[in-house]
Parts: sequence; C-alpha cells; structure tokens
Amino acid sequence: MLAYYIERDPNRWKSAIFYVLVASMIIPFQAVMIPFVSLFGKLGVLNGKLPLMYFYLGFGVALSTFMYRSFIAKIPKSLDESGAIEGASKFTVFWKIIFPQLKPITATMLVLNALWLWNDYLLPSLVLHQDDRTLPLMTYSFFGKYTSDYGLAMAGLVLSIIPIILFYLVMQRQIVSGITDGAVK
Repeated sequence: MLAYYIERDPNRWKSAIFYVLVASMIIPFQAVMIPFVSLFGKLGVLNGKLPLMYFYLGFGVALSTFMYRSFIAKIPKSLDESGAIEGASKFTVFWKIIFPQLKPITATMLVLNALWLWNDYLLPSLVLHQDDRTLPLMTYSFFGKYTSDYGLAMAGLVLSIIPIILFYLVMQRQIVSGITDGAVK
C-alpha cells in the first residue's frame, strides 16, 4: 500500500520517503546490528519474538516498497480513474482493481522474504533467548564443543528445508500464472 501511495500521487515528501527507503537498502545489517541490539537491550524490549518481527518488518519494507513501486508504475492510471468514476474510494480501487494486478510481484516478494526469514541465522541469534529459537539456531545445537552428530544434523537440515521448498514450489506456480495472465490481457 505504501508503494501505491507513493507512486500514484507523487509529491516531494513522498519522494523523500521513497529515497530514504532506497538509501536504507544500501546500509548492510551488520553495520547497524550492534547499535540496534544495544539500544533495544537498554530499553528492555530485546529477547523475544516481537522484537524479531519488528526488525524483520523494518528491514524488509524497503525492498518490498521498491519492488512494488516499480511494478505499480507499469499499471495504467486509467484503471484508477475508471474506479474513481464508478464511485470507488482510493482504498477500494487499490484492493479491488490494483492489488489483483500485483499477483506476480506479490508472489515474488513472498518467496524472497520467506527465504530470507527462514534462513536467517544472525539476527535471531542476537535477539532470541535460548528457549525461543528458529530452525537455523536449532540445527546449530547438533554441534558441540567436543562432539558433532552429523547424522542428526543432516536429518534436521533436510526436515527444516522441506517446508520452504514446498512453499517455493507453490509460489512458483503463482508467479508463472501471474506473468502469463498479464501477458494475455
């Protein structure tokens, strides 16, 4: 929705917001992880699933907005105008007319974000307690200081990648069908 808001009714403030989001993609997470973790630790809101979701949302919104804005720019504004002529609000125009056109980019962003979140090791290792761990953190528990159980580790890795592979295969069909639907129209 942010990309639609920025693209369809541009002004200098919206452009500034967009350029700040694009600039934030340039800064690597490793450059800001220590200040973020120390700040959130001092505030006492670290060590839980909620701060992890907050970090993921903050780091993911820039790329998603960038990709959606590029895709929305290719959708004719006449669709918005025809919806407005029929009496639809901007919110209704977005959800009923524009968002169905965004099926390929939505599937693409779901796959990209799911792969990134599923495989992330660094951020959860900084934010989560020992009790709350993600699958990549749990697979690390198969390796100790003096022992390594490679059989269990490989079984755990195979079981942990099955859901994301199935998700990718389902979403791949959505991406291809969305692209072919757009080519026919």
